[in-house]
Amino acid sequence: MNPFLRVLFLLTLGAALPLGAQPYTSGATYFGTDGFIEYQAGDMPLIISVPHGGYLTPSDLPDRDCDGCSYVQDAYTQELARVIREAFAKRTGCLPHVVLNLLHRKKLDMNRDVLVATDSNDALTKYWNEYHMFIDSAKSRIVRTYGKGLFIDLHGHGHTKPRIEFGYLLDDSQLRESDSVLATAKVIAVSSIRNLVGTNRGSESHAELLRGEHSLGTLFVDQGYPGVPSKPDPFPLVDDPYFNGGYNTLKHGSRQDGSIDAIQMELNSSLRFMASARAAFAEAFSDVLRTFLDLHYLDGFATRTCFTSSTGTDGPSTPIDVPRVVGDEVSINGLPAVSTPYRISIVDAVGSEVLSGRFPGSSSDIELRHLPSGVYGLRILTDDGLTMIRTTILVVR
Repeated sequence: MNPFLRVLFLLTLGAALPLGAQPYTSGATYFGTDGFIEYQAGDMPLIISVPHGGYLTPSDLPDRDCDGCSYVQDAYTQELARVIREAFAKRTGCLPHVVLNLLHRKKLDMNRDVLVATDSNDALTKYWNEYHMFIDSAKSRIVRTYGKGLFIDLHGHGHTKPRIEFGYLLDDSQLRESDSVLATAKVIAVSSIRNLVGTNRGSESHAELLRGEHSLGTLFVDQGYPGVPSKPDPFPLVDDPYFNGGYNTLKHGSRQDGSIDAIQMELNSSLRFMASARAAFAEAFSDVLRTFLDLHYLDGFATRTCFTSSTGTDGPSTPIDVPRVVGDEVSINGLPAVSTPYRISIVDAVGSEVLSGRFPGSSSDIELRHLPSGVYGLRILTDDGLTMIRTTILVVR
């Protein structure tokens, strides 16, 4: 993150409530202690976690030094997650929840239990707790709104086969078993999508969800991105390196309990290293996940735009062209014609309304001169309370 932008984010959070008590607003960005953990609140039944994409190496925090620990950053996963969120916003007007560890992995490994993650350093424990608290908060919101949802833990791998590896907490030998073995209660019980097996809309089997026509791997293959497991590549071969999921997939998936399923995605470098490749993959990711959620979670999801209104009920949203970085005013254009004036609401980073008003017509210039530099959430509402737009704007002086 640009250090200047990071300072602006932190300035907006000086009066923040304790993280567990935050009134998180869709489209707003929140930070934990010292700005090391970032949560971009969403309104979809999808969470994207980036545990190993951080760059920050503050000198007052010791480096981890533990036997068998890995310190390698998953390069460009943070950048990719941000582009993915933008792709969803652009194509649907809706936002996944995104949680990022901004500390480098040599300081904190957010895909391990707390002792290994921190190398037993108490000074790091609060950051670990905040990361998982943000995820838990997003999960709770999804369950309240939709009943169930999906958690994606985003990683990068350096294996020689250029494909995505989808981890369901099943090792390579388990994936090489027959469909009938994968359908047994014993195997389903250790799957990170255990809840989905019994609740998916198409009543598909565990094996079909892992590598069938409508599996996540196959949907990505259909977009031109090879992956395992999938219909054309149903399991890793013997001696193939393969990541089957880690601590986050276990902690936040439905293997243990709950109605949030989890899948670890390990991406090959060709999807991450170039900006053009990240942009193309982000658009495919948006299309695939909308289809996957539509097929297995919520009917009609692939064609919806936005879901959560200002009153907490479901409602449509129309994406409008709004600049993200502004000075003394922001211009709104392209709103649909309505019979009554629109209501505008701007909230700060802790969800408090700092500006409100009404304007008629399809466009307006909104004065922001009295607002200090910082990050704000912008919402435009119709009289029935449905959110027409939610976005994040950065006010820069």
